[in-house]
Amino acid sequence: MHSHDLEDLTLLLIRDEAESEMWIDRWALGYPTVRTAAAGRSQSPQQWQSRVQTAWEGIRGRNAAVVAHGAGVSAFLAWLYRADLQSRGRLCNIILAAPLQSAFPDDAEHSLQRVRCPCRAALVIGQNDPECPPDWAAQQAALWSATLLTAPQTGRLNTPMQGWQWGMKLMQEMLLS
Repeated sequence: MHSHDLEDLTLLLIRDEAESEMWIDRWALGYPTVRTAAAGRSQSPQQWQSRVQTAWEGIRGRNAAVVAHGAGVSAFLAWLYRADLQSRGRLCNIILAAPLQSAFPDDAEHSLQRVRCPCRAALVIGQNDPECPPDWAAQQAALWSATLLTAPQTGRLNTPMQGWQWGMKLMQEMLLS
């Protein structure tokens, strides 16, 4: 990505609505152009698609980077499965943080098993996250065409973590590579 493309970048943050204040909320305040969405574990893929689509429609720039956490990962991937080619072409970077194994329902189309990331993507897990086992995460990363990374933090990656500087640096490195 060229530096002039970064000036036209919107950060789409998709959080797990069950989580209390966390690093993703600080990211929403710290970037110049941000759109947000929230997703719940008990929602259907169609509800997830609708919520993410509403946020996506608010993106005016040509380029978008996505960061999703927890049930937000499921919501983004459900939306991505249905996204048109033009929307997919605007994606330049995806970080899927701490997905929930329990929030991956199998719908009639097998959306979450058939979706593939169309750009640089990382699936990031915390060390010893009980809701995202490493073996499952590795299988999903391969399935979604994402690189599996283990953050230096332990557990769910769902606290403020001083804005999760490690994740910010990862996003910047992905955008500039």
